[in-house]
Amino acid sequence: MDRKNFHLEESYKIYHSYIKHLRAVSSCLSQSDQEDLINEIESHIYEAFHDTSYISSEKERIEMVVRNLGNPESYIKPIIAERKLSNAVNKYNPIGIISSIKSVVLTGSRYALVSIMYLLILISGLIVIAKLLYPSKTGLFMNDGDFVGLGYISQINLEANELLGYWIIPLLILVSTIFYFIITFLLKRILKVDKPNKRFVK
Repeated sequence: MDRKNFHLEESYKIYHSYIKHLRAVSSCLSQSDQEDLINEIESHIYEAFHDTSYISSEKERIEMVVRNLGNPESYIKPIIAERKLSNAVNKYNPIGIISSIKSVVLTGSRYALVSIMYLLILISGLIVIAKLLYPSKTGLFMNDGDFVGLGYISQINLEANELLGYWIIPLLILVSTIFYFIITFLLKRILKVDKPNKRFVK
């Protein structure tokens, strides 16, 4: 929407001020993602503005639309977090994924389970490092057929046996790599399903 969509300068200023605020809030996104996001919201504003045609005052109509949308911070942060997550997933960027999931979870979104899965992969990497630094205290420990522990264990029963030795390193790397690509692929599918159903106003 631009100036020609409004009869009154005052109405346009309300709209323009809102979009300006929206740009400031979403400035952390890439230029293309920011434009896509703003275009989506502008499209919603356009539709909502015309759906309120029963209100004779143009100023009251645009005020109602932006009021119903709410403060951009209240709904943009989760969207920004998910956009960043989507970009990281598409690039299979593990650091970006972990960082984005943290932001998504903090904004109250739905990816807590996925973040736990990635955390398990991170823990596997730490076990590999611990095996190199503390080989006698790191591994898969059993005692008379009973499971004792997996990972770094500071106090080990002398009767416990470590079953895998250094084979635990390639095994964890292989399992973590496979698990990482499976989770990332599934997350990519979830994001594709969610995207068409995005709504800014209930």
